[in-house]
Amino acid sequence: MDTLIIGCGAAGAAAAIAAALRGDKVTVIDRNRKPLKKLGVTGNGRGNLMNNSDLRYYGDTAFAHRVLQAMPPKAVAAFLEDCGITLLQEEEGRVYPAANLASVAVDGLLYRMQRLGIRLLPCACAERIRQEKGGFSVSVTVTEYAPDQVKASGKVKKGEALSQQNRTLHADRVIVAAGGAAAPAHGTDGTAYGLLTSLGHTLRPVRPALCALLTETKPLKGLSGKRIRAKLYLRAADGRVLHESNGEALFADDGVSGIAAMQLARFVEPGCTLHMDLRQSVIGDDSANAGVWLQKRLERLSGKADGSGDCAGSADECTLSQLLTGCVHPAIGIALLRAAGLREQDAATPQSLQRLAHAMTNFTLPVTGTRDFDQAQVTAGGLDTAQFDPQTMESKLIPGLYAAGEMLDVDGDCGGYNLMFAFAGGLLAGQSTPRG
Repeated sequence: MDTLIIGCGAAGAAAAIAAALRGDKVTVIDRNRKPLKKLGVTGNGRGNLMNNSDLRYYGDTAFAHRVLQAMPPKAVAAFLEDCGITLLQEEEGRVYPAANLASVAVDGLLYRMQRLGIRLLPCACAERIRQEKGGFSVSVTVTEYAPDQVKASGKVKKGEALSQQNRTLHADRVIVAAGGAAAPAHGTDGTAYGLLTSLGHTLRPVRPALCALLTETKPLKGLSGKRIRAKLYLRAADGRVLHESNGEALFADDGVSGIAAMQLARFVEPGCTLHMDLRQSVIGDDSANAGVWLQKRLERLSGKADGSGDCAGSADECTLSQLLTGCVHPAIGIALLRAAGLREQDAATPQSLQRLAHAMTNFTLPVTGTRDFDQAQVTAGGLDTAQFDPQTMESKLIPGLYAAGEMLDVDGDCGGYNLMFAFAGGLLAGQSTPRG
């Protein structure tokens, strides 16, 4: 059976290997010059390939779970190991190549494809899929490039496009694994959705996910580049908690990044606000009463607790700036005071301590949006999963047509969940026999 796979990312490579192992003649086309481009930079170049902790998916969560029941994480891990990729599990269930490099995973998958005789056609963009008697035809534009040039500095200048050729490829079945709309620099710009919507499939609205939140900038003055651990809550205009996360946040001039903030991006809606509980970074304990802690710290600094102290003799002579010195970065301390409507030189009084405690547990930033797809790691939304079989990834509308990976209305948290879903779906599609 001839199998044509559109897209050589994680899902496409897995599908190709699974199809070849069942005896199919496999051709993979990819619009990039180099396949598995996005995989090569995942996990900050370390390659967070999957996750062995509880599943955390959004969009059609039930569909994601059924896919990973049909192709469990253990089976995904076994597939990667069979491709020569030694795996190592770290904290929170995250699984990386033992070499700590995403590039070795790319090498392992490509070598396996080569050994299986899989035909790989780079710089090839699928334009249209047509049903025909006994299978499909796919219109493809293939671009020829001049060779890359290595400059004296060591930098590589990519060769310019020389020509384009239109080709038609035929196959008994087609697996579309061309990615979503996120990270267009890696070749996934959302245009591949049209390959399936033109055949009757429905596209759910897409939006950036796993990207920085944009907020009002005035509260962020002086915070750019500062990192802090926090509990984050995204609240709707009516006070509902849309989602929450916990971990590192990174302040920027125009918003908040870091994993904890990025996990909230898919839930942003107009009028929502970001609430940050900073106690775990300021106090060291996010269960402590901030007001009580501040009062005890004041007593210690003013000498009331042990007969010595840094403040000038009495509690009301200890300024709020002195109170926060040594427990938080000065810029964050100033931002907390500003959020509480206080000044650095203000005295530590019961009233000011109460306001500071509230700011510490509820540092609030009005959200204005998220970064765009060019700075997002994954796409929320996608092809309607109700039109696909989670056991095989085959279209319920058109036998012999499949979709896998980020194209579908499934997205996961940071931590390897999205790649694991892509590998699982690709394996199911590749090993499947078309119905009918």
